[in-house]
Amino acid sequence: MGPGRAQEHVNPRVIATWDGREAVWQPEPETGPGALIRALNAPALAAGLPSRSVEGKRGYVWHCSVRVAAGDRVLSDGEWAEIARELLDGSGVAVRGDAGGPRWAAVRHADDHIHIAVVLVRQDDCRRFWPSWDYPRLRATANRIEKRLGLTITAAADGTAAKAPGRGETEKALRQGREPARVELARAVRKAAVASRGVDEFVGALEAAGYVVALRRAPSGDPLGFTVGRRGEVTAAGEQVLYSGSKLAPDLSLPRLMATWRQGSGGREVRAPVDVARIRVDRARGAVRGARRGTGSEEPGEIAHAALDVLTAVSGWSPTLAAAAQEFDRAARSPRGHHVGDYVSGAGLRRVARQLLRQRRTARVSGDPDAASVALAVAVAALLREIALWQREVGRPHQARAADAAATQVGRWVGTWSLKQRDESHQPGLFDHADVGRRPRVGAPAR
Repeated sequence: MGPGRAQEHVNPRVIATWDGREAVWQPEPETGPGALIRALNAPALAAGLPSRSVEGKRGYVWHCSVRVAAGDRVLSDGEWAEIARELLDGSGVAVRGDAGGPRWAAVRHADDHIHIAVVLVRQDDCRRFWPSWDYPRLRATANRIEKRLGLTITAAADGTAAKAPGRGETEKALRQGREPARVELARAVRKAAVASRGVDEFVGALEAAGYVVALRRAPSGDPLGFTVGRRGEVTAAGEQVLYSGSKLAPDLSLPRLMATWRQGSGGREVRAPVDVARIRVDRARGAVRGARRGTGSEEPGEIAHAALDVLTAVSGWSPTLAAAAQEFDRAARSPRGHHVGDYVSGAGLRRVARQLLRQRRTARVSGDPDAASVALAVAVAALLREIALWQREVGRPHQARAADAAATQVGRWVGTWSLKQRDESHQPGLFDHADVGRRPRVGAPAR
């Protein structure tokens, strides 16, 4: 009920409670919300639970922050109260009409958000309980509310989102004048994974880049997982700060990485990886189009994930392409439960992405890209557009927007090259950068 860590709480007030008497539970000017807190905790105290958290033990308060998007309208207290009740009911945490259910309260801190707190102890028998699958059910309920009230539609809980840096990580990064460790490490791990063919190469690539890596192995010696951290970044106790791959992004766990390495194994090294990459990207685009028309046999989701490998491989060519890879990251991940399959286009993209990274020094694209490099970028932009169309058709609008935004970034890099060529030659551009389907002429690649 206070001002908040960043003074973001304005006129905090109770808008809904378990007993419908929110007017009674408003904080007193002198005593604050003490009466409400005591009432909320009464079942827990009756159950013999501690009034304060105990280190190392799971607490019994369920907390949920609910916020509307910046462009959404201001909701009334009544609307927010109904949202709180609907979310609690839909998630199964506090079902409507359950008189013996848990006690809860919803507090509005500002025009754009509320907080809901639930004491996970039933009133009728003082039994402590844990909600089951509350987060996915909460997201589904939120989507229904957003559609009904005309609010910004948020993404479904499909397991594709990378975990965002917490407040502590963000504040630490600001003090240090660098980006959050989680963001940097995810990028470094993905790049090392794309360049590698197995665990040993992967660990070596990260260590060569200056990161601390630790493998977790089974008694048999088989690798099970890994953790990675920035060298020299330690806790207050002097311990190295480490993140597991799965905590950086759902597709960066070691089992997922090993599956992609198996898929991309084999094949021979090529002399002109940029030219070969363009051919494989074009084929992948055709495979996605075929799947959209119902005539293909490949999995567009797998191609999307492999396309991120190609974007990662070329991200070192310019900050614009690096931004495109970052933008496409969410669009490339498949929903929870998807497993990497053995598809020709995906495997081909992974192999050529690895070769692009390994042969970057000979590709002559670090400062002044050649026509072959730009032709590859044009093909990549077209593939991303095709993936965006597929994402929309399968009901994933947020991923589709991310794919379109990445394609726009790649097209911007292509357009910069086109304008430069036009200025240098005083001739019409090789192609209109607004049309990513046309490309400069390049020599026939070696196959």
